[in-house]
This record gives sequence, C-alpha cells and structure tokens, in this order.
Amino acid sequence: MFDSGDIKFVILKLLSEQPSYGYQLIKTMEQRLSGGYTPSPGAIYPTLTMLEEEGLIEMTQAEEKKVYSLTQLGHEFLAANAPQVDALFERVADTGRAYERFMSPELMKAFGNLRGAIAARVARGNLTEEQVLKIAEAINAAANTIDEV
Repeated sequence: MFDSGDIKFVILKLLSEQPSYGYQLIKTMEQRLSGGYTPSPGAIYPTLTMLEEEGLIEMTQAEEKKVYSLTQLGHEFLAANAPQVDALFERVADTGRAYERFMSPELMKAFGNLRGAIAARVARGNLTEEQVLKIAEAINAAANTIDEV
C-alpha cells in the first residue's frame, strides 16, 4: 500500500491532526482507506519508536495508554515535506474511495451470492464437462455485462 518511508509521513500527518495511541492510528488508517488496508502493529509501533527517537513525536501516558503527539520539530519536518505528504494523502484518499466503491454492501452481497451458488452446485457433485462449461459461460457473460455498465 505504501512506498518505503510513507508510513512515517502518514503517522506524522495523523498526529498533527490529533494526538493518538498506536491502535487508534491503525484504525484511523483503516477508516481512511475504507477497510481496504489495515497496517499491522509490526509496522506502526516500531515506526512510532523511531519517530520518538528522532524527536519528531513525544509520548505521554494517559489512562494506561501511550498517547503520541507531534513535537515542534515534527511540525517543522511535516511542513518541510508538505508536497510529498499532500501527494501521499491524495493517493490515500483516492485509494479509499476506490475501496469504498468496491466494498459496497450490495456488491459484497452479490459476490457472496455468486460464490455460494457456485459452491453449492459443485458440492452437489456429478458436474459434467458440459455443465462446467455452462457455468463458466454464465460467469463470463455476467463479467461482460458488468464491464459494459
């Protein structure tokens, strides 16, 4: 989803909007990408540690959670890299919109119906080669119709 080093910019930008803890950052990224991508804790927490060591963020304890916020140096770093950060967040927004369209409830239900119909027919067994070809033909016809919409 991200190029090398992009996650650093994403975290800094999100922290510039509001102090957050690690899990909250993960959920915010997932939400901005409409569920199409969820960064792993293995990507987030080491990056938070690195940013803290670089002096770009600071951590405070709040209700047994480590809450991170930008330092003055972090704000300056973000400002100095604004064109790159803006381009990255434009890409994130575009990707989120694409996932949102793909993940619509109507489409997900339709995919599930198709998958279920195929699985049920295959599970009943005794498929002849002719029946397999008819099923494939129906799926291909649906794909062509969808492509023309």
